[in-house]
Amino acid sequence: MGNQLLPLLRNEITKAARRRLPYFGIVALGLLSVVVFTAANASNHAAGLNGWGYVAFSMQLLFTDLGPVFVINFAAMLLAQETGTGTIRSVLAAPVQRWELYTAKAAVGLLYMLMLSAAGLVFSVALAKLRYHFGPVGDSLGVVYSPGIALREFLLGFVLSWIPLGALVAFGLFVSTIVRSPGAAVTVATGSFLVIDFLKSLVGLAPYVFTKDLGYPWVVLLQLAQGMDYQWQPELGRMIWLSVAFAVAAFGAGLVVFVREDLNH
Repeated sequence: MGNQLLPLLRNEITKAARRRLPYFGIVALGLLSVVVFTAANASNHAAGLNGWGYVAFSMQLLFTDLGPVFVINFAAMLLAQETGTGTIRSVLAAPVQRWELYTAKAAVGLLYMLMLSAAGLVFSVALAKLRYHFGPVGDSLGVVYSPGIALREFLLGFVLSWIPLGALVAFGLFVSTIVRSPGAAVTVATGSFLVIDFLKSLVGLAPYVFTKDLGYPWVVLLQLAQGMDYQWQPELGRMIWLSVAFAVAAFGAGLVVFVREDLNH
């Protein structure tokens, strides 16, 4: 049996493109971007923002609550939608290994996460250009960071922001393996995310929960945009290992469950 990963991935992308949820997530993110832009203009701090600061501010808000919800909802439906309707049996009747199908599902979940993140950045930059200027970052003493340095750091932060979002994909897919109804899977995944996010500080779990890092790269970049002495370390290292450890654990657990579970009933 040949490796079926690429054909499976193409098939998963085609199926995802036919659904409404991915497009609804992008539209909702665009509407929230307009709300953020309107609120920023109405606030007393708008005059102190530059283009870099606005983009960091906007992306932090977009991917603290609404963005992650759409990422996790999409991932939670990847398997549950097929196991709930029984179509998973016809898929597995083909010469396909279960680990290949699970990997393809994870890959399409990551692709949607990247697409949603890129859409948020495009919306933020486009709106920023309506009012703000992307130039050198400075203070009363002169230029602190050149446009080249600011752009380089923003691209770095943009890529780093995918790490905790990728862990959300792994968690959503794990829920999709243990909850066979798509509606229930979305409810469980989203509810777990919101409850943990709400309780993490109240019960002292914040240092051990990767979701608190969803906006961390944008917080650092907002400091840069204000001409402050920003620092990636040591928090960046903790964000990476915590998110990666959670993603590996969730992906591994979901894969084991999916490979071993009986899907004939």
